[in-house]
Amino acid sequence: MNVNLLFREGTYATSRNIPWNSKDLEKDLDLETIFNVMAGKDTYVFDVCQKTILKSLTDRETIIYRQDVLKDAIDNQALVREMYSTIVNAVTEARKQRFWINNSNPEFALHESISVLKIYLAALEKIREMGRAALPSLHSEGFRQLISMIIHEFNQEYIGMVSGHLESLHFPRGIYVRGGIGMGNSLTGYALVVPDVRPDKIMERIAHIREPHYTYVLHDRDENGGKALADMRARSIRETAEIVSESAENVLAFIDKLKEEIAFYVGCLNLWNNLRSIGAQVSFPVPENDTKSGTSYEGIYDVALSLRVHKTAVGNSLHAESDSIIFITGANKGGKSTLLRAIGQAQLMMQCGMFVAAESFSTYIASSICTHFKREEDSGMVMGKFDEEMSRLSAIVDHIAVGSRLFFNESFSSTNVREGSELAMEVINALLAKGMKIIFVTHFNELAESYIGSVHRPTFLRAERLEDGTRTFKVLRADPIPTSFGYDIFLKVFGETTEFEGIEQLGNSGDVKPP
Repeated sequence: MNVNLLFREGTYATSRNIPWNSKDLEKDLDLETIFNVMAGKDTYVFDVCQKTILKSLTDRETIIYRQDVLKDAIDNQALVREMYSTIVNAVTEARKQRFWINNSNPEFALHESISVLKIYLAALEKIREMGRAALPSLHSEGFRQLISMIIHEFNQEYIGMVSGHLESLHFPRGIYVRGGIGMGNSLTGYALVVPDVRPDKIMERIAHIREPHYTYVLHDRDENGGKALADMRARSIRETAEIVSESAENVLAFIDKLKEEIAFYVGCLNLWNNLRSIGAQVSFPVPENDTKSGTSYEGIYDVALSLRVHKTAVGNSLHAESDSIIFITGANKGGKSTLLRAIGQAQLMMQCGMFVAAESFSTYIASSICTHFKREEDSGMVMGKFDEEMSRLSAIVDHIAVGSRLFFNESFSSTNVREGSELAMEVINALLAKGMKIIFVTHFNELAESYIGSVHRPTFLRAERLEDGTRTFKVLRADPIPTSFGYDIFLKVFGETTEFEGIEQLGNSGDVKPP
């Protein structure tokens, strides 16, 4: 039995391992903040959401499949949460039972496995009835298939039959065993026999009395006889105990898988509700297989930033038919890195089948997602900043494939403008030649300007700065200019000074293009 809430039947092979650069992705895109909100203090939900989001899908059909399931989950939140709560309670109670199972004693193992199976069956029966009631309001293939399977496989007749068998395995009238005599008069060929069901009415019981048969009663002090009898009993039920224990393990495997897949959608609901509570816009993205489809977004914002400040961050918009290389330049502290994180978060969320933090979002499905953000020096570094940057870049080159999307944030800033620009150009040209796509935030305006009119048809964005130096945190479509307005930061820190009266500040030269 498969759950099929994350993957359509038969597509499990498309699941991937957590990427090699998961730590960099989490740090650079501030994913831990998102995971914490999704978890809602449930460590299991945290782990599931972390694993599922980082394991990006590359199959458009599976992405759309998950989106449909998530839409059902959003419309039926009470059902999803009640299913998850029922499963958690059942697994917790079952593990308490299994803690005491002594596998060396078949009888103990049998009785505890029976107890565990009863807990699981009761949980599945409850989920069956919840699902039956909600089935008319479910439209996704994943949810309808799951609920229909549970209704069919765990119907009342089946649950009743299994429960009856489990009750008989308590052996209320003792154990009936068939065996034979082997070498040296040793007993062999043990087989458990299903006892005849005795009538309940007194007269029928009397009529049911059998002819006298041979019996042997152990003396109370016959220790060896007692051990021999206990060994006979254990050997008689060992095979049955193994079968029942295996059945309990199989049902547990299904319950565990159901818990895992439901947990992801519980996390999505937690994030959805948190974003909606602060008035933030969310939408389901449009993933594209065609790498020439471009990138388009309306009102995109940084999820983690919005969650931390409890209000919607400034949104940005773009419609770029050519997105092989996107440069983001402009004023310091103007929102360049924030936009880069927002796009990276949206790419990951789209490729795990989630909604995104934007009014709309559409881009191609990347074969892999990599980040290369600048790092501040700290005592834990074992090499210089430049060497550390190159080391991370080397690891990226070793792992990327055609169609990867790379997010660079102030890369090579540990060197000077001329050398950093030349190095960045060599890296960018090599990556573009191999079919990669790049979004590059930089204060190296020479670097961005060198691509104006390039055959790669770059898209240029620039952080907006008003005439009075105010940052709007809007990143608009505009060509780069030869300043990042560092003097604005100087004035903010040190104030006006006569020593710099002769310095002229560059204004926002160049026309700003519509998104």
